[in-house]
Amino acid sequence: MAYLALYREWRPKKFSEMVGQEHVKITLTNALNQNKVAHAYMFSGPRGTGKTSAAKILAKALNCSDRDGAEPCSRCASCLDIDQGNAMDVLEIDAASNRGIDEIRDLREKVKLASSGGKYKVYIIDEVHMLTPEAFNALLKTLEEPPVNVVFVLATTEAHKVPLTILSRVQRFEFHRISAEGIAMRLQEVCQALGRDIETKALRVIAAKAEGGLRDALSILDQCLLQDDPIRMEHVYQVIGMVGETFSADLTDSLLNQDYALTLAKLGEGISLGRDPRQIIRELLDYLRQALLYLTGGQEPLMAPEMTRRLVAQSQAIGLNRLLCWINVLLKGEGELRYATNARLAAEMILVQTIFGADIAGGSTDTTENRPKETHVKQPQKAVQTAGKHPAESKDEAPTKAVETTEQDQNMAETLPAAEQGSVNFQTVQDKWPEILEEVRKRKRSTHAFLLEGKPLAVKDDQVYLVFKDGYSFHRDKFNQVENKNVVEEVLLQTFGKKLSLNNLIESEVQALPAEAADSTESKKRVTDRMGPAEDDYLVQKARELFGDQLVQVRKEK
Repeated sequence: MAYLALYREWRPKKFSEMVGQEHVKITLTNALNQNKVAHAYMFSGPRGTGKTSAAKILAKALNCSDRDGAEPCSRCASCLDIDQGNAMDVLEIDAASNRGIDEIRDLREKVKLASSGGKYKVYIIDEVHMLTPEAFNALLKTLEEPPVNVVFVLATTEAHKVPLTILSRVQRFEFHRISAEGIAMRLQEVCQALGRDIETKALRVIAAKAEGGLRDALSILDQCLLQDDPIRMEHVYQVIGMVGETFSADLTDSLLNQDYALTLAKLGEGISLGRDPRQIIRELLDYLRQALLYLTGGQEPLMAPEMTRRLVAQSQAIGLNRLLCWINVLLKGEGELRYATNARLAAEMILVQTIFGADIAGGSTDTTENRPKETHVKQPQKAVQTAGKHPAESKDEAPTKAVETTEQDQNMAETLPAAEQGSVNFQTVQDKWPEILEEVRKRKRSTHAFLLEGKPLAVKDDQVYLVFKDGYSFHRDKFNQVENKNVVEEVLLQTFGKKLSLNNLIESEVQALPAEAADSTESKKRVTDRMGPAEDDYLVQKARELFGDQLVQVRKEK
């Protein structure tokens, strides 16, 4: 006997054998049990999700001579004929190759004939959206009032292309993508039945690659089973032409370290293994999508534990803003990469632009055009001094501090409230801030992602003042929502045993606060320390790389 592909050998023969699609199984079994089977159905959804299989199971149940409730027996002559494709009363028509009006007219004539022995005649029209408008019109009357004991099942992956006049005459069922867990369990069952040894990681990779289609997963597994036992994750990557999560994680590290040479070398390594540059970029996007879901409070990464830990660490190091910038550049580049004549060069350009930090809205990243015009500068003779009534720094200030507090920072600091004696003070909040962040992350990751961009600035009257940099108003506004604010205030109560409220500000708003009698040097240090030095600002890093890090003063000439 000729070899039978796995997806054909393991096609479900009963409703109970179908993976997923519970809403479809429940409705059809109830219709069969209550003898309320409709004359026409439409099964729509992605490929490989069980549409045709469900249609054949329904046909078997309608004609089975020894049905157990709604389940066909799969042993009687009718069931065996349908399984083998020999049933005279169950006709499967491919609309892609029989799409004209002549074929539909022929079908209308055959519908009038009585069944050859079964209880029902079942017509399964696959990819029905491929029919011509004339063919649809010819089918309308028959579909609306078919002869007794005739059932139509229309299957399609593109229901939006089916005319509304057809949709109004059928009961429609939407088939969903099968979960990766469901696919992996089914593949494990197949491997156990075949006596094959395969890693759980390998099954997870196949399930993810199938994108919700069990037929695709079984086809990949069929090819992987030609490898020797045990079948490992690396074998699967070779079969399906993927570089894998570890490669994408390494590439992410090189992007994070802003290492142009290592990034391009890593891309070249993947290409030398026979991987398409387009596939490398797509897999990097998939990997960064998992990081985005993590940072915004979505699902846990569907990875092995060691890869999950690595992704979490990378996500926290990248930060939400930079991650959005990366994804934006990669998505735009991936779309252009499809039409590139030199895919490798295009992929290299995409990765370089990603490191450079292209504008999140897709702006130009050309360093020559974006470089500011030449200005007259004068080297400062000494470090920038604070102005007004606070002329000197504290004696114990570190002499090697690279970035001094600017005049703007000093003015900002002078408007901040002083910490109240005998209550939770600023230093206590500052010391406990890492613990607070971790506790917030455990409770709600989306709140943690927004909170990362804010820094504690002062404590006054049981209020903790947080400041967000200019340009981060989105994070401040999201953080001001009650559900996010409450999470942090609960953590503060748990940490300090005292109810503290939050006051969230943007840098520019700090200037509007009423002045308080506070030590300007201490307040100034708070601003500088909490907002972070220039080296911590991602855009400042880019400016320093382009223009150097020498402290200058700009003199405007009239």
